[in-house]
Amino acid sequence: MMRRLLLAAGLVTLATPAFLGGRRRRPLGYGKELKQYRDDLRQRTAAIDGLLEEAADVVDALRRRAIDVDEAVAKLQGDEDALDGTADQLEEMLAPEELHGLHMEYEANLERALRGIVTAQRGCAITKLPHRPLDDEEPFNYWKHAHQNIVHARLRMEEVVTVLLDWEPGKPAEVNVTTRLHRT
Repeated sequence: MMRRLLLAAGLVTLATPAFLGGRRRRPLGYGKELKQYRDDLRQRTAAIDGLLEEAADVVDALRRRAIDVDEAVAKLQGDEDALDGTADQLEEMLAPEELHGLHMEYEANLERALRGIVTAQRGCAITKLPHRPLDDEEPFNYWKHAHQNIVHARLRMEEVVTVLLDWEPGKPAEVNVTTRLHRT
């Protein structure tokens, strides 16, 4: 008897919002949260992309010997500081559950780009060594690898962001050759 009363009370509690005209949420509860995530992501990734483009240009100028090393160090340090702050904000964002993997991949590629900036700064530090031979190519090797890391990470981040912004609930959230071919 008591079990039937509890069961009946539970059913009434579950059915009451439907009878009273209450609004029912979609099963996964997207909408405002997804829009908020997309808006935040769009804003932050645009800033990140601009900073990475600037850093890649500075490192490329180092490779071509078109910029003074001290000037490059100052610009790279500014880009690194700004990217570190943005990376912290990006980690605090709450992505929909289906997008967690891609969001983490974006963060990992941002870390790769940051490592590229640090690598370029190491190359700059090598140029300042007191007994460095004039024909030493080591700084250029650092700058070459740094440029590749920044550019390749930026390209992958662009690909991931496109999927993150275009994703619709119920669809797969992945970036691979198949999804790349379907987008073009």
